[in-house]
Amino acid sequence: MKRSNQKLRFLYVLMLTITLLVIANVFLVVIGKVHIRSGTSLTNYIQSVSNVEEKIFASRGNIYDNSGAVVAQDVQTYDIICYLDTDRLSSSDEVAYVDNPIFAAQALAPILEMDPADIYSILTSNPDLYQVELGAAGRNLSEEQKKQIEAIEGLHGIDFRNSYKRTYPYGEVFSPQLVGFAQSDNTGKLIGKLGIEAYLNDELSGTDGYHSYQRDKSGYILPGMYEETISAINGYDVYLTLDIAIQEALNTALNTTMEAKNASRAWGAVVEIKSGKILAWGQTPSYDPNHLSADDVQVNYGSQLAYEPGSVMKAVIYSAAMDLGVYDGDTKFDSSPYCYTATAGRTYSGNQLGCIYNVSKLDWGNIPLDYGLIYSSNVATATLLSQYVGISNFEEYLNKYHLYQNVNTDGIDEVPGYTNYGLSPVDDITATYGQGSSTTMLQLLQAYTAIFGNGEMIKPYLIEKIVDPNTNTVVYQGSRKVVSTPISNESARQMQDLLRRVVSEPDGTCRHYAAKTVDVMGKTGTSEIPLDGGYAEDQNIISCMLGFPYEDPEYMVYFAYVSPETVYYNYEIKPIPDLIDRIALLENLTISEEDMNSQQYIEKYEMPNLLSKKVSDAKDLLDDCGLNVIVISDGLRVIDQYPKAGDDVYTYRKVFLLSDGNSQTLPDFNGWTRKDVIDYWNLSGLSIRMEGYGVAYEQSLAPGSSIDPSVEFTIKFREINYMEKEAEASEENTSDIDE
Repeated sequence: MKRSNQKLRFLYVLMLTITLLVIANVFLVVIGKVHIRSGTSLTNYIQSVSNVEEKIFASRGNIYDNSGAVVAQDVQTYDIICYLDTDRLSSSDEVAYVDNPIFAAQALAPILEMDPADIYSILTSNPDLYQVELGAAGRNLSEEQKKQIEAIEGLHGIDFRNSYKRTYPYGEVFSPQLVGFAQSDNTGKLIGKLGIEAYLNDELSGTDGYHSYQRDKSGYILPGMYEETISAINGYDVYLTLDIAIQEALNTALNTTMEAKNASRAWGAVVEIKSGKILAWGQTPSYDPNHLSADDVQVNYGSQLAYEPGSVMKAVIYSAAMDLGVYDGDTKFDSSPYCYTATAGRTYSGNQLGCIYNVSKLDWGNIPLDYGLIYSSNVATATLLSQYVGISNFEEYLNKYHLYQNVNTDGIDEVPGYTNYGLSPVDDITATYGQGSSTTMLQLLQAYTAIFGNGEMIKPYLIEKIVDPNTNTVVYQGSRKVVSTPISNESARQMQDLLRRVVSEPDGTCRHYAAKTVDVMGKTGTSEIPLDGGYAEDQNIISCMLGFPYEDPEYMVYFAYVSPETVYYNYEIKPIPDLIDRIALLENLTISEEDMNSQQYIEKYEMPNLLSKKVSDAKDLLDDCGLNVIVISDGLRVIDQYPKAGDDVYTYRKVFLLSDGNSQTLPDFNGWTRKDVIDYWNLSGLSIRMEGYGVAYEQSLAPGSSIDPSVEFTIKFREINYMEKEAEASEENTSDIDE
């Protein structure tokens, strides 16, 4: 028993001694930085170990159009790192630092498009630095630049860090004024600078993670060293109400008008009347967010340019008179010059403050009030103000329509405009036909949703939804919002009847905007541009507001341009009816005569899930729906598809299936839209350079060519007039019959 106790005491003393020695060793290592057994000083080693925390950037969310086409996304790039510490060795004890700065500067300069002297200065300015970067030119390098640098023989101490660059596949076509752009800051983080990219920067950015660790002087993480990683949470995806097909059609109209009318700028938008969704928004000149310089970004003409809207404002006072119950379109008025008194009343005596004239001082004699709008008479609106509506009532309707006020929708930068209404008789009268006060296109669009709709004024909006891709949940859903109800449904319909006549009557000022496919309502506008207390002599704003189809209005188009041409140039403005026809065809508002005869109606389907199916079975299924199936690669089974399962698809549209094959051959891209090509590109992974806009007409590699995904090829696009193309085809068919 005693022996057992002695053994226990011995073991207890031994363990206590060992514990004290360990504690002493730790104490000496931590406090004295000396290893107790060997007596080695650890100071130099400990000083060579550094704590590092590297940020892990979250992937920025994508931005999509309303059909799911990508309009903004990140692409992987590379930031160059130059190691300078002469003690840094690679795992094979080879030189792992920049040992020849002169050679490195000369070798890197042409690839980075930098001055060799600048690179040399960075590499040699501070020899105590462990590593350096080469500024903006050394960030966001392409895969090709990285490969070129890696291929340089004798270049040591160069490494790369993954980074990302924001790209915009549709460039200047897809409303950069609304989408905006994002650029890297000095840390490499993508930051939204304008538009939706800036407005939703926090949502798109996500939450960055980090990698925290200890490394030795050579940059290596040794076993037992501290290391912790917190993963990044990627940003939300944003879906816009914009439609790329309608956007391209609007851009075609803008560019055609610029050329045809010798215009200095043009702008316009397409809005869904009942919901307020902005389907297209464009201007020219514009800019490509992929290639920006300091002078590229212009004012957003649609919301940041306040101007006198001209006669599109006449619908406001006409609708006010109808809503007050004081309007009879058959009542005649004197269309001769309207000379006014201090109360804005009409006088035929010499005691007057001034006179209001119709455009070009036209006088139609005594005509019905309906024709006052059909002919766009300034005297008609002056008469409505003084004899029917009244100054205070009209001000009430201006407020109901929220004119001269910010719309405040989805972060669109805007200005409120201004009004001189109530300051003097001439200001009161001229406000009825859109002069002396200024509005923006966005304000006019909002006001006309009531006139073209059911009397409810709907706020235009841009953000369809925001989706968390990490959980696939919708965190925000855009929706219809009624701002006010300026007029009754009956007044709106009465106004639409009259606006239809402005287009359909032989002498209606809007007759040149009549479309081939749908019945259109509309009102033209012409205004001068204020300059130095007067008006510019050689610059006018020509505009129009159009709604269609008349029977059940769904879409509205606003269009304006600045030109030295006169007020009569609201005539012969063919790009706009072409735009309306294009929208009508895209949105299936009409069926062509050919389709009617052949009973080939356009139908909507829900895209099935085709993943893992045999290509032949998937193709048969889609062919039965009248879809144009494009198979990418030569495999047997489908591994990806576009549109995605559950998306709506319509008869005749292109559907892309990616198979599990190893080789791709190029299709014939002739006649494909830019959207078609981008859909193909996103699924195929090929390197495609796109030049121009509109439809494809030329490709650098012939159809049927085998293609290496790393080899870039070019597709060229050109804008076409869809209606003229159909007319040419019709003429060719007629010619064949005659022969």
